[in-house]
Amino acid sequence: MKIKSLLLACATACAIATPAMAEGGMFEGVLPEGWTADVVAAVKWNYYNFSNWQQDGTSNYTWLVTYDADVQGKWKVANWRNLVNLALGKTWTDGLGQRKSADKIFWESMLDFNLSEVLKPYIGNRFETQFLAGYSYSEDEEGNEVKKAVSSFMDPAYETQVAGLAYIPNEMFSQRLGFANRMTISHGYGFADDPDTEKFEKFKDEPGLESITEFKYTYKNIASFKSRLWAFVNFKGVDEIDGKWENLLAVTLVPYIEFQVGFDMAYDKDLSLDAQYKTMVLFGITWRWF
Repeated sequence: MKIKSLLLACATACAIATPAMAEGGMFEGVLPEGWTADVVAAVKWNYYNFSNWQQDGTSNYTWLVTYDADVQGKWKVANWRNLVNLALGKTWTDGLGQRKSADKIFWESMLDFNLSEVLKPYIGNRFETQFLAGYSYSEDEEGNEVKKAVSSFMDPAYETQVAGLAYIPNEMFSQRLGFANRMTISHGYGFADDPDTEKFEKFKDEPGLESITEFKYTYKNIASFKSRLWAFVNFKGVDEIDGKWENLLAVTLVPYIEFQVGFDMAYDKDLSLDAQYKTMVLFGITWRWF
């Protein structure tokens, strides 16, 4: 049944992608004057099945659906940029069952005022959460798996308001530095709790300073690399710093088939005192909307 569901999902994705492939872009030519867009959707999967295979092997499959959009409107007085990044994926392994491999909802909207060619005051808003519940896994004294929910949709969720000054010398690089108020929303898992008060809280406000460094390079529609370094420190001290560094290299092998390599590193004192790392190697169907 699991194999049938997987094949059905892949077939549906291919059917949706076919018109976009044939026309060169699902919404090509519909952007109004002054707007640019870089929008890519992708479906990636792999599947292994072993039966009496003597050379060792574990049956497994992985699927991942992503949507990445960077839409900008440019005028004489100001530029308005919206970033949307969605990802959802799961991995099934024989003997362990199904677990999440990716789960992300990210939206960022920035309004840059054209003070000069490279220096631009800005205001913005950012929202981050996840689609599905997250779990931690352990074993009891008898070796049975213990599954415990540790997060869910809107728990945690992060809402951030920012204002500052951006340095944008060209289309490839930008550096933003400004004041930010980061709100953590958590109704059941303690992400918003204040350790100083030792009380359960649903909301936590953290005013502080934020830095965002972005680099993006594209080579002849064959390969692209993008990197984003985000850091936030509240006004309690430098030991309260949070950060995330995201990197993605994408190479088009043949039309609509893409190979991706990614490396992410994150640090959040509220989640773990150690840095977190994630490495990704992905292959699958990719189609461009714009």
